Amino acid sequence: MTLRSVLIQKKEQVIAENGVVVTESVEAAEAGLEIFEKGGNAFDAAVATSFASCTCEPAMASLGGGGAALIYLADEDQTVAIEFEGRLPRAATEDMFVPDLLPLGVEPHPSFGWRGTRNNVGWMGYRSLGVPGQVAGLCQILEKFGTMTLEEVTAPAIKICEEGYEISSYYALMIGSDMKLLQQYPPIDKLLLPGGYPPRPASAYNRPTVIVQKELAETLRKIAQSGADAFYRSDIAKAIIADTQPHGSIITLQDYAEYQPRTYDDGLVGSYRGYKLVCMPEVFGGIQVLQTLNLLEGFDLTALGHNSPQFLHLVAECFRRAWVDRFRYMGDPEFEDVPIAGLISKEYADEMRKYLNLERVPDEIRPGNPWKYQGDGQVPEAASPPGPRGEGRNTTHLCTMDKDGNMVSMVQTLGGGFGAYVMSGSTGIILRNYTNLFNPEPGTSNSIGPWKRPSSHDSLTLVFKNGQPLITIGAPGGRRVITSVVQVLVNVLDFGMGIQEAIAAPRIHIEGSDPKVPEGKLVRDLFVDSRMSPKVVKEIERQGHQVVLLPDGNFALPVAIMRGPQTGKLHGGVTVPTPATAVGY
Repeated sequence: MTLRSVLIQKKEQVIAENGVVVTESVEAAEAGLEIFEKGGNAFDAAVATSFASCTCEPAMASLGGGGAALIYLADEDQTVAIEFEGRLPRAATEDMFVPDLLPLGVEPHPSFGWRGTRNNVGWMGYRSLGVPGQVAGLCQILEKFGTMTLEEVTAPAIKICEEGYEISSYYALMIGSDMKLLQQYPPIDKLLLPGGYPPRPASAYNRPTVIVQKELAETLRKIAQSGADAFYRSDIAKAIIADTQPHGSIITLQDYAEYQPRTYDDGLVGSYRGYKLVCMPEVFGGIQVLQTLNLLEGFDLTALGHNSPQFLHLVAECFRRAWVDRFRYMGDPEFEDVPIAGLISKEYADEMRKYLNLERVPDEIRPGNPWKYQGDGQVPEAASPPGPRGEGRNTTHLCTMDKDGNMVSMVQTLGGGFGAYVMSGSTGIILRNYTNLFNPEPGTSNSIGPWKRPSSHDSLTLVFKNGQPLITIGAPGGRRVITSVVQVLVNVLDFGMGIQEAIAAPRIHIEGSDPKVPEGKLVRDLFVDSRMSPKVVKEIERQGHQVVLLPDGNFALPVAIMRGPQTGKLHGGVTVPTPATAVGY
């Protein structure tokens, strides 16, 4: 029998009574903890953590990016969702990149397979910019739900900018990998490639590079003093426009002035084995989280055994089913009809469960008809096959929870790593590549258009038990977020794992069909954590899966907080092979 060594890393969960922050950055987590220690609630801490992330996670988060937050107000027993992804400019048109399109098959989009564009102008550089939503979203959360001032919650972020932060080995590798792209768009290279080279992490032989951001500190001060108006309707917007328009950006001051986040009075509500689940509504990944859990609810997972061949095959087939429907039906409800209620209905899951092959991978898989379980059961005339939606691969996630049961799950993103690779030099803000998430060819439902908002697979989720807050969870990681969140929830709700154990357990990822041809040939690739037993891997290969082994860290990066139902103590868990950190007091 062949044996192999396996690298096993470990992190301990954090258990606290008053407040917990979990996020992808040590500095950002400490910023949120500082706010908790000063008497702030979960919303104050989340906003402070987010502002800090925008200063020390340059590939993932920025004031020039966007995101979303799912919020639970314990006193009011109410869930609120706020979407602040941002928008394409009003001047954006579906044919704006047609002159730059490359022939079919030549340098297609690295994530979505769309036709490539000359010099990648469709997904990086000044023409890819949009209107950022990050600052508007954070200011709205603090104003509506916080107890502290903008000056107080931005103070930790300003301190990071002024005193600098040390580059981790994790980020040094990311910057080094994108060095050539960063060099193409000054002045971001001066920030992240000091002296023309990637920054050094700490080691026994080198002092780490410290990144200082004086311009960004001044930008944050203006926001602290004047709120979102300073960003969207005053000096900051003017400075960004002045820095970017001469290089081809089509965003105007009017675009900035008109931007507002979108607020929902509730999230997308579902249930699983008696637990109430609330997910981010509409174009996010919550629809497929609920759809997959609905399918799994019809099986006794504990009897199959955690990560047994039978369990993994079943989970994979349920993921396939949900993904095929996502590729077929998902779009932006602002622009087209989407059968959201049908997709997450228990009755639809009951029907689709009949088509699951519990023994082998099927030869093909086709979307179901969720319209039968929505409204009058008829397909609206305006409904059309939306095709693949965009996703943000380079995101960061944070969760907070306080002693009163207030919860936040928040995602923030730059779309692609380091966004558009464009930085507004006078403000210190790295800007997101918004057109990256849209098809550069005209005539598709996901083609570029004026004031369109990007969608994502981010799966912000809150869980309740007997009406009481239990879990807040989310993850960065593009398409792998949906499968990651589902598996962590199953680990906790079905197998009784603690939150850190549930996050650290090996996972799989599968999508099921080609997103460009959702009714075509089955995609049989099953991505499996290399820590899985070789015996299990061989068995699932015999079931017809084409196994691709990947190390831990390639299956999204979940973070979560769970409240002990009996003790009320808060348990923070984070992904293991990254700088993700849980803190509490």
